[in-house]
Amino acid sequence: MAYEFRFPDVGEGIAEGELLSWKVKEGDQVAQDQTLAEMETDKAVVEMPSPRPGRVLKLHAAEGDIVNVGDVLVTIEEAAAPGAAVAAHPAPAQAAAAAAAGRAGGAAAAAPEAAARPPEPEPQPYTGSVVGRLEEAPEEEEEARGPQQKPPPQEEPDVLAMPSVRALARELGVDLRGLRGTGPGGRIIKQDVEDMAQSAAYGAAAPAAAAAGPARVATPAPDTAAPSAAAPASAAAPPSAAAPAPPPPPGRAGEAPSRAAPLREEEAELAPVLGGVIERDGHGPVERVLFRGVRRSMARRMAEAVAKQAQVTTMDEADVTIIKRIREKERTIAAERGVRLTYLAFVVKACTASLKRFPRLNAVLEESGEEFLLKRYYNIGIAIDTRSGLMVPNIKDADRMSIFQIAEEIVDLVDRAEERQIDLLGFRGGTFSITNYGAIGGLFATPVINYPEVAILGMGRVRETPAVREGKIVTRLLLPLALTFDHRLVDGAEATRFLNLVIGYLEDPDLLLLEGA
Repeated sequence: MAYEFRFPDVGEGIAEGELLSWKVKEGDQVAQDQTLAEMETDKAVVEMPSPRPGRVLKLHAAEGDIVNVGDVLVTIEEAAAPGAAVAAHPAPAQAAAAAAAGRAGGAAAAAPEAAARPPEPEPQPYTGSVVGRLEEAPEEEEEARGPQQKPPPQEEPDVLAMPSVRALARELGVDLRGLRGTGPGGRIIKQDVEDMAQSAAYGAAAPAAAAAGPARVATPAPDTAAPSAAAPASAAAPPSAAAPAPPPPPGRAGEAPSRAAPLREEEAELAPVLGGVIERDGHGPVERVLFRGVRRSMARRMAEAVAKQAQVTTMDEADVTIIKRIREKERTIAAERGVRLTYLAFVVKACTASLKRFPRLNAVLEESGEEFLLKRYYNIGIAIDTRSGLMVPNIKDADRMSIFQIAEEIVDLVDRAEERQIDLLGFRGGTFSITNYGAIGGLFATPVINYPEVAILGMGRVRETPAVREGKIVTRLLLPLALTFDHRLVDGAEATRFLNLVIGYLEDPDLLLLEGA
């Protein structure tokens, strides 16, 4: 029996992923949970395990393709169970005896026999070991079945959730009947249950499902969809009646034909710089490059943030001369712990303390504009520049960490981000972000908010600058800061007071100790 494995729904509004590499080829025998492919979904690389053992019949996508949630990834010919062939093809004598018994018993005997036969269990979607705990997209046939064809539910009859999600809800003590799902068709996914449990732990209501946007509905691919009854008559005409299609223009195999002008002789020798294809537009040679991976995901997030928020940036400077002395004084202890004590660790600590005084900057405004959620936890996102593009994983519960612990976590996040070892949960749940572009150079910028957060703090390059202190000109170390905030939720005065408090903690770190931050 052929089984179609579809690209699972990972939640968080992710609707597609890029196929990075296949780990199998057509004709291979695979075991259950064996890795079939690697997919990149919104900055995280996840492995796709085989839901069932068998033989790979067909790979439905090529490396580098964009695959939508619900699309078929691979078709697997399931391994036959022992004795299945014997049951499917009985011996001739047994078949004849069974046929005679059936004729003799008649329809009256068939009814009691059918009533006595236990119902076959309904197959459950596979939810096995994928990084980030992905959930398998439901089969189209499952979506199309009416409620009368499903067995009577044992619990929560008005809830649309898979068995694994129900089990997780029981484990975390979450009542699914009061939860609205953000998955396709209103289905409750694991992330919904985890968000509810986390919100309950902090005494806050769970986010409304409306914030996740409209539910996605998987549609069958054109080559598998049944012909419509209302199709025009010309669609059923024989091939001889149709006009012959013009031959396709020359182009690269497997790609849409290019309309670019032919290259000149000297341009044909140009080598691609970013792995693209050299073409020519109306002015000269160009390189056409596929926009994929982390950069494509970040581009979408940036565009979404700018389109949905009223972003404003305020700027100031902090005197971090005292922090420099602390770093030099505690350098030996930091080295013993294998930690590089950077300015960023102090800024994270100052921000978590300031967010507790100005909670609106640690909130999320729902898309309806009717409510906003004050996050009572502090997961600080750190923008990391990697070879693959910009990533923003977050430090969980940063307010509960010491500065040494924050410094250790920053080093760990940077290392794992460069190696693409951060799973989906490492990018989720952020409440406020920090970007340290000053590590590369530059003083001020207007950083873009990591939507749906409402604020982000940018750090410029620390530099020695002449400053006036008590009427005297002295040399001080100044750290440029730029705070971008969503003006729909945060007023300019509130944002400025928040930034002033961050600066106060950086210029007098003893306050963090005295306030127990």
